[in-house]
Amino acid sequence: MRLQKLFSLAIGLLLLFALTTSAGAQNTISGTILDQSNSKPLTGAHVHWTEGDLTTITNANGEFSFTADANELRLRITFVGYKSKTVELTEDDLADGATTIYLRKSTEAMSPVTVLARKVSYQPDQFMDAISTVNLSHDAGQFLKNSPNISGIRKGGGFGVDPVLRGFKKNQLMVEMDGVLQSQGACPNRMDPPTTHVQMEHIEEVEILKGPYALKHGPSFGGIINFKSQQPDYYRDPVLSSYFTVGYESNIDRQRYAGGIKKEGGRWTTNVYGAFASTENYEDGSGNSVNAGMSNAEYTVETSVQLNDANSLKAKLSQNFARDVEYPALMMDMREDDITNATLTYINTDLGNGRFESSVFGSYVAHVMDNLDRQMSNMTEAVTDLSTETYGYDLSYVLPGTSGSWTFGTDATLRQMEGFRTRDFNMGPMAGQTVTDNVWQGGKRNRFGGVVEYQPNITEWNVVISSRFDYYYSNASDPDTYFAQTLGSLDQEHLGWSASAGFTKDLHPNWTTGFWIGRSERYPGMDELFVNYLAIGMDPYEYVGNPQLNSEANHQVDAMLNYQNEVISVEGSLFYSYVTDYISATVRPDLNPKQMGAPGVKQFKNVDEAALYGFELTFQNNGRNKLGYNLSTAYTIGRNVTTDEDLPQIPAYEANLKLDYSFLNGKLIPQLHLRGVAEQTRVAESFDEQPTDGYLLTNLKLSSQLGRGIQLSAGVNNLFDVTYHEHLNRSLQGSTMPLNDPGRSLFVELKWNGILSSL
Repeated sequence: MRLQKLFSLAIGLLLLFALTTSAGAQNTISGTILDQSNSKPLTGAHVHWTEGDLTTITNANGEFSFTADANELRLRITFVGYKSKTVELTEDDLADGATTIYLRKSTEAMSPVTVLARKVSYQPDQFMDAISTVNLSHDAGQFLKNSPNISGIRKGGGFGVDPVLRGFKKNQLMVEMDGVLQSQGACPNRMDPPTTHVQMEHIEEVEILKGPYALKHGPSFGGIINFKSQQPDYYRDPVLSSYFTVGYESNIDRQRYAGGIKKEGGRWTTNVYGAFASTENYEDGSGNSVNAGMSNAEYTVETSVQLNDANSLKAKLSQNFARDVEYPALMMDMREDDITNATLTYINTDLGNGRFESSVFGSYVAHVMDNLDRQMSNMTEAVTDLSTETYGYDLSYVLPGTSGSWTFGTDATLRQMEGFRTRDFNMGPMAGQTVTDNVWQGGKRNRFGGVVEYQPNITEWNVVISSRFDYYYSNASDPDTYFAQTLGSLDQEHLGWSASAGFTKDLHPNWTTGFWIGRSERYPGMDELFVNYLAIGMDPYEYVGNPQLNSEANHQVDAMLNYQNEVISVEGSLFYSYVTDYISATVRPDLNPKQMGAPGVKQFKNVDEAALYGFELTFQNNGRNKLGYNLSTAYTIGRNVTTDEDLPQIPAYEANLKLDYSFLNGKLIPQLHLRGVAEQTRVAESFDEQPTDGYLLTNLKLSSQLGRGIQLSAGVNNLFDVTYHEHLNRSLQGSTMPLNDPGRSLFVELKWNGILSSL
């Protein structure tokens, strides 16, 4: 507790310093910073006057102003996720009044980042007015596989793809919504990873921040996946608009319906939207049937109010209801999964000449899984009822100064998980008896953190230096007898630290380079701490947690080189990660499994050293020609250095080529997508991981603009009906047979987005 008090005092001093520090000279040249692709204001962009050595940031309208005794000015504008820009303002420009400056989105940001856009962009196949990406699968994990070096662990037919980024997975990745940590699932087998809680219908883009560098919202370890929703538009005349989507996919009999209505413009906006999706079994390329049934309904209500030019408030409530989701690679199916998320955000863009942003959030997940539809239920009927509560806050204050910009922040996540498995024995020596297993043992895991970030004003350089400390507390309030008697104290405290530094530099008008170095700690997740005799791994062993685990520490470097002109863009990156106290698992021969068929029990443990390294390469045109092309390739190697064995669940080498052509001024666009995946022979034999073969998939899509705001898309996936499975797919339960992916499948999707009336 003493450590917690000292940590709270340190955070308080940071916030006090942030609120009382002067920003230096206040000054009155006016202008507006806008997104070049959609002309929306950029809030929080840094505007640096080079000669006067003064920096300010834009307000909620994208506006800035200061006073300068000069006839000519040089301004340098930077904004995370956008290409920096230097603007020369002459005496005539100043006489004309307010200046409008446009920034272009860029993938070379303050940390290694990839942006997956779902709205209008420079790519020819994304010129549609409506949200352009065909997304029949509502699952956000499936959508993420469009990015290089992102794969997914799949255990079911059409739900719950768990993302893997550069070989980092599960608790090693942070999933956020608009920069705020979202809910955590309740299932120890991750039937409901955080990506299943994301409602894709209102997502504008996904920001993928790679490595332990972006520390503003938490101790990023392997990376952050930030789903960014469409931002409120206060800057137009008030209108009432609506949108809907209807889609169907043949092989899996997928049906998806989504829609919403929104009021935007003026001082407040309100948006109500929802979706429903269902699937049935599908056939792989050889005609084998795979269980994939599910249904899912979701809705969101959000409202935003611009109190004045500097202050805004946003409230959001969403719920998701999944039913009867089949998981052929697991011992149980998901019967129910109910998720409630609520977030309240307040922003002040002119607090003490700085920008203050605060969010509070809460989440509740109720999860029920059982084996009642499985043949094994004849012997034992098993039902597991679990829940997770998550609460937290995120506060940050950005203070521009003459020498650079400071960010001070504090955040916290409080989580508690409960649940039991009930087993009714129908046959055998225990027939007629009922046994209750304590799955989560009332596990608690709380984190309080503070961060300081500095962006110095250095001409032609974008530099970021970050550091943060995090205090962790974990405990099991209702421990199982084994844990209480053999594992010692379950009440643990830990103080971890993370730090990073990096830069991007324009070498030439067409060339940019970047380099980052960072270190971040990851405290063990709830499953690694407290799970109690459940088969949650890729092998058939039962797993038990270990409250005595040390935190993992990731030490990583990234290097990037980008070339871009009006025609093409080429970017390559390399990374190397050295992880100490890597969390793995080992067999405990002294422990006996609780379920028949399990070969034994494994317990989580720390491994001294592990390493992950690889590259990404993308080559694409910039949408200036009718012919569009995008080539991306990525590869990661993971090694357990201590045992001299490959790490488990590392994706195979993959390359993607997309070719499209714009007819009728972008109103008709066919696309060919070739996806090649190499064989994966680097496997972890200690986890029963099997090598997988390579394959080549061919997908076709045709998108057409039928009228204003109406888009029709149709196509075929896996055109040549190839029998294949991803390397990260789990094996079918009770066998070594792989969970194959769908064979040939036709799809069609209709979208409409339009204004109903002016207000």
